[in-house]
Amino acid sequence: MVNNWLSNPETALSCIAVVHCWKGFGWGFIMLLAGLQTIDRQLYEAARVDGASSWQTLKNVTIPMMVPVILVVVILTILGSMQVFVLISSMVGQGLVYHTEVPVLRILAAMQGTKRFGYACAMGVVFGFILIMISFTMKQISDRAKQA
Repeated sequence: MVNNWLSNPETALSCIAVVHCWKGFGWGFIMLLAGLQTIDRQLYEAARVDGASSWQTLKNVTIPMMVPVILVVVILTILGSMQVFVLISSMVGQGLVYHTEVPVLRILAAMQGTKRFGYACAMGVVFGFILIMISFTMKQISDRAKQA
């Protein structure tokens, strides 16, 4: 029995999400690894001399030093996820448009099908504003985490 995962409305978006995660895992991993390598080893030695456990070192040295890198990875992941329309178009094509619709596909549909360019432009501006607000919110969360 063959199961066509992409033609099933209940599993299509989940399959696309798995492929998108697999596609984006590598660069996020490299970014986090690079961030870990920039942490000064003397901080870990000082924590060890002070008697900090592994958990305390992670909580008080590693995570606070990684907050800027984590912020960049999270923001770029969110922004990249909002632009997943190429992956959806290539995997699903014109089928299951309703079940796999993302904001960028809705903007594209307004431009192509109904030729409502003003409406599409307005949706694009609002979508861009939402992404900017998400980025600023993540920055505020990062700044609060640094101060704590």
